[in-house]
Amino acid sequence: MNASSHKTQTVLRQLIVLLLFACGLHIAGAAQTPYFLTVESAPAVGSVGTVYRFYVELPNPGDRISAVFGNDQASLEVHAPMGVFNSSFNSGWSAAGINPLFLPTFPELADDTYATIGLEGPASSIPGAADPSLVEDGAQQITPFFLNSGATDLEASTLAGASWYVLNTDVNGEADADGRCLIMQVTTLGDLSGQLNYQVFPLGVGEDDEIVSVVFDGTGVFGADAPEGCTDASACNFDEDALEDDGSCEFESCQGCMDVQACNFDPEASIADLSCVFCDCGASSSGYQLVVEASAAANVPGAVSYMFYVKMADAGDKMSAVFGNSETPLFVNVPEGVYNSALNTSWSASGINPAFLPSFPELADDTYGTIGLDGPASTSGLAGAADPDLVSDPNQPLEPFFFDDGADALLANQL
Repeated sequence: MNASSHKTQTVLRQLIVLLLFACGLHIAGAAQTPYFLTVESAPAVGSVGTVYRFYVELPNPGDRISAVFGNDQASLEVHAPMGVFNSSFNSGWSAAGINPLFLPTFPELADDTYATIGLEGPASSIPGAADPSLVEDGAQQITPFFLNSGATDLEASTLAGASWYVLNTDVNGEADADGRCLIMQVTTLGDLSGQLNYQVFPLGVGEDDEIVSVVFDGTGVFGADAPEGCTDASACNFDEDALEDDGSCEFESCQGCMDVQACNFDPEASIADLSCVFCDCGASSSGYQLVVEASAAANVPGAVSYMFYVKMADAGDKMSAVFGNSETPLFVNVPEGVYNSALNTSWSASGINPAFLPSFPELADDTYGTIGLDGPASTSGLAGAADPDLVSDPNQPLEPFFFDDGADALLANQL
């Protein structure tokens, strides 16, 4: 192709874009289009700050992004008050300058601020793809935002405006595996807000083009008829179909006992509370209930710590003993085995010397018997406290359960 024909083609491409955006825009309202904008963020990889990535959702196979633009009818604006990061290793305004061969040596290149349509690097690595082209008003250029570190504002609001675009035949205008198309990346230390406008060809049909204008502020889903609801997966009313949180999340209605061994196990509960009762279910009227709390062991990876409490009925009630015999058996089954620290030489909490915990934190996860103490009585600060005593049948000793790492049962059911 000679220089003259190349210049003619370039001018034609520019005229097509400028005519499209200067004549009779039909801006789609936020609640009228499925082509909404999703802004996601992640920590910078090789520099400092936050990397924001802008995606247009393309719900139908064949949908294509044609252009991102701004002019006097629909201004293109990006505001980064703390300034953006631009790597000196990308000499261009688009992702075409993100050469993947340089990333291992210069990881900060991955954090560069750039414009794009469906590409994170040069189009040459993808058959049928093309690097986007750019037209801009010389009196209001947008390229400095993508070239100069510290740039704070991008704006295209003149009659001629600005646009980066690809042809309908360029495959990078199509949706990625997640059903969306990347159109911009911005890295900054501070907040980010503005307005983006883009042209979509539904099912790839140019005559049916949709022009969408979206205001954004930080991360989230913008300009969408996206369903709203609770997006917190830990909430009682989590809505897996919701794309935008509406502030309705609540965490109380689904609380209950989630331990299947408890008398009051609630199969409908999805958030565990402290209501589990493990005493004889027929004797709950006594008022003295057993409560078992479970939490991840602080210092033994993968283990769970269970704390057993007796809930007193009245102020002034006192625990006297924990026992088992042939009439009222005591048994605890732990099929996977218990954890016992070699640093506790006692069966009780009296061997959990708090002076050792900073150096040997796993001691806090030891299995032990106790009455009201989680360490020696002498260090408890409780006036009149005493370490518990133990008596057990020599033919059925209880001590191994509290001494032997991996012990799987505690049983007292003899006379």
